[in-house]
Amino acid sequence: MRFSPLIRVVLGVGLLVSCRRQMGDGITLQRDVDANLDGFIDVVKSGLGLSVNARFLTFGPVPGPQPWDNPVAAAPVSVHGRNISLRPRRDGLVHERYEARPCPLKTIFECVEILATGRFGKDGEIMCFGLQLQKHPSEVVRQDIAFRAADFCPFRMSAGPAQQIIRGIEKAQMEHFQRQETDRYLDPTNR
Repeated sequence: MRFSPLIRVVLGVGLLVSCRRQMGDGITLQRDVDANLDGFIDVVKSGLGLSVNARFLTFGPVPGPQPWDNPVAAAPVSVHGRNISLRPRRDGLVHERYEARPCPLKTIFECVEILATGRFGKDGEIMCFGLQLQKHPSEVVRQDIAFRAADFCPFRMSAGPAQQIIRGIEKAQMEHFQRQETDRYLDPTNR
């Protein structure tokens, strides 16, 4: 069966468009990942605005431990009582994980990193990137974090023994202050 040249061209263009769509289904657009990262900024900023340790308004990983291997359905995730909608890939699934962690080698109270981890490398290598929010006296400054190799991403790194002890002490202290009731005789609103 022979096709006319016009039909061959139309079929060729149709196949090309079909292949490009299928290839695009496996890639999360950079702007979607950036939008997902931006969705977490307000939650983390509210922690930096408090006088308590921002470490306790960190979160993650969401939506799951390794969604690049086991993608999850795009549904709102709850972070510190707020629902945040994640933008999925074209296939309707989320293939990246998001988390906020204290900045390494920075003051514990004043800096948080929000990172996205997924298969961002040219050959599907696992990498992470994101942004850093650092509290300065009158404002919270945002700084972008460039792509990092998997060895420098949170899913491969864990807190050392000293860091775990400090986190435990700080968490116990915060829980203690939260359980404290205000003294009704010292509360100016009860006079």
